[in-house]
Amino acid sequence: MTAPMMPASGPSPEAAATELPRLLYVEDNPINMLIVEELVNKRGGIALFGAETVAQGLAQAGRLLPRLILVDMQLPDGDGHGLLQALRADPSTAGIPCVALSANAMPEDVRRAGEAGFADYWTKPIDFRVFLAGLDRFYGPR
Repeated sequence: MTAPMMPASGPSPEAAATELPRLLYVEDNPINMLIVEELVNKRGGIALFGAETVAQGLAQAGRLLPRLILVDMQLPDGDGHGLLQALRADPSTAGIPCVALSANAMPEDVRRAGEAGFADYWTKPIDFRVFLAGLDRFYGPR
């Protein structure tokens, strides 16, 4: 996915991409992407972009410079840890906070992600209240 996913009632994707703070979600499962899209639309005030692979995520992150990147931990061409490491190696994306969003919710998974440098760890299935509160932490209250 290279186009922003925006609410139908909002500004055009092109305008929104320049006016609204950006959120990149790197996720290969279309159902999970749809759920996040609905939650972001419900909250409003954020331009959501998607990528399905580590390679696409790196390209999108470098092009968009989003305020936050949500990272699925299991992607077709790698894992979330590899994506985070590559983002941190690039000066243009090194400071972008990344949140792991994964069904792998064992304490060891959460600990390892924190040690790797993820800003937070949100689990699937997504707890809507936790997700929206997390967006408020990174984007300010709506």
